[in-house]
Amino acid sequence: MKIDDLMMSIPWAPPEINSKEQSDPLADFKKALHQSITELNELSHEANQKVHEMIMGETDIHEAMIAMEKAGISLRLMIQIRNKIMAAYEEIMRMQF
Repeated sequence: MKIDDLMMSIPWAPPEINSKEQSDPLADFKKALHQSITELNELSHEANQKVHEMIMGETDIHEAMIAMEKAGISLRLMIQIRNKIMAAYEEIMRMQF
């Protein structure tokens, strides 16, 4: 018996690619980035709301400062992420093929 005959007798089908099981890495990255930006925007809005409430006398300065620090830390983190993305992009552009 030849190997070709043996291979023909084995039922073989290429694995089916299910689009739901294999997600696009770029889409996942875009989704994570969008979610982070949305969260940053919400924290910024919350900080502004807390400052407004503090001015109106509805809340104390501690809550306003905590909300502002959360927003500030999130903004600094997002800036660092942007810097890393830009550095990676610039490194790719310097590559020679």
